[in-house]
Amino acid sequence: MRIVVVDGQDPEVFRRFYAVKFGVRQEELEFPAGMGLEEARVVMAREHAEVRADGLGLVDGDTWLGIAWLDWWLVGNTDTVDVELAVAPEYRRRGVATKLLDAAIERAKAEGRSIVSGTNMAGDPVTGESPGTAFAAARGFVKKHAELHQVAELPLADLPDRPVDGYEIVQWREHTPDEWMPQFVELLSGMSEDVPTGDRSTEAVHWTPDLVRDNEARRLAQGRFTYTTAAVHTATGELAAYTQMGGTPETPDRLNQYDTYVRRSHRGNGLGIAVKAPNLRALQAGVPLPAVLHTWNAPENTPMVAVNTKLGFRPVAQRTMWERAI
Repeated sequence: MRIVVVDGQDPEVFRRFYAVKFGVRQEELEFPAGMGLEEARVVMAREHAEVRADGLGLVDGDTWLGIAWLDWWLVGNTDTVDVELAVAPEYRRRGVATKLLDAAIERAKAEGRSIVSGTNMAGDPVTGESPGTAFAAARGFVKKHAELHQVAELPLADLPDRPVDGYEIVQWREHTPDEWMPQFVELLSGMSEDVPTGDRSTEAVHWTPDLVRDNEARRLAQGRFTYTTAAVHTATGELAAYTQMGGTPETPDRLNQYDTYVRRSHRGNGLGIAVKAPNLRALQAGVPLPAVLHTWNAPENTPMVAVNTKLGFRPVAQRTMWERAI
């Protein structure tokens, strides 16, 4: 057996890597979520302002036993590497995950990182427990945070129409309009500061127009599309709330709810559902259906979980975040 480093440059090597990564998600999750093959390869193969990614594979001859995907944060959390482990079902309980984790830790130390973090996607919706959480606890990781995985099976009928007096709705697609960029980066930074993260070792990201444009360029390179709906306070012209959803034609049956955020000074006015419902209508009108829309929220974020429930989402799993100092 040997460890191979994967950088996304060789499409065939990456195809073998990805087959293990997403195959495990399909096996573990009723509603598997994640990037498509080419969408994921673009993340790994290209340079990005916010993060770089690479991977490890444990290979025996021509057989891929397991993989590790590594995210190295370049803006915020620069002392952390995120590691996703996946082992093909027929090769479990043979030390594959342990070998990959040990290799990832050695690389993290060599890169000067002090924290290895990981996310278990397939926890029970109530308890969060799974074989993956038992593995993490047995190897010195500490559970730091949990998020409820909810899905909506589209199309959703009878979406609420709840305009809020004093606010107007604006929408855009792949590029943030220049007129909204200064305020949009404020909202993105506020989202980074306010989103519940439990006890995770996280740093808020101070967003800039350059970071936004880099993210937009990355999404386009991946083949992604994005629908954005925002609420504007008509009396002041202030951008008060936004939500984003999207996906890629490569995986038309898997869509994602990205951020939803309401500026602190405008909370309590029902803006969460006021932006999410019209964004959902726009998304449903523009993509092939049926499809599944995925979202994750901390259980303690009860207002957003309640909004999702009203719109037609239901819980299917719990993902938990784990950390180990090295």
